[in-house]
Amino acid sequence: MIGSETARALAIALEAEKQSLCTYLKLAWDTRDSSGKQMFIRLATDEFEHMRILETWQADMHPPAAIEPSVIERLVPRLSDKSLQIRGTRGQHQLPALNTALDLEKSAQTFYEEQSRLAQDEPGRALFSRLAEMEAAHYALLLAEIDNIRSDGFWFGLREFTLESERP
Repeated sequence: MIGSETARALAIALEAEKQSLCTYLKLAWDTRDSSGKQMFIRLATDEFEHMRILETWQADMHPPAAIEPSVIERLVPRLSDKSLQIRGTRGQHQLPALNTALDLEKSAQTFYEEQSRLAQDEPGRALFSRLAEMEAAHYALLLAEIDNIRSDGFWFGLREFTLESERP
């Protein structure tokens, strides 16, 4: 049996995942760049999977035992291979959409981390923690895409190089 706080958190999480799914599908529809479309569709697919996991938890009254790594989670570690990211400024028009998606993922990650801390039982804590990890992978993917489009010397939000001399 799940407690009332967990049931409330599940309802909020389900609604947020549905909204994210719809947002990513709309962003995919509106994005002209084919790789941008594919990324938003992949994110929407992951959000659908999150929704399915939460619905199963809600229906069964206990969280699933384990969640396999998503395609995005398996992809993010390989994104450091910059040869896969040769788009330059072609994606500049996507930045507002990517920033919206980045905000969604950070909010979801923060929510799941908080729910993990508040969960009354270990399976609930573990599942919310796992969902937070999945949202963190989405965040990393989006950040890498934004950094690549901006071509500003950052990769995954970290400065790669600077043209400024190092001063003591």
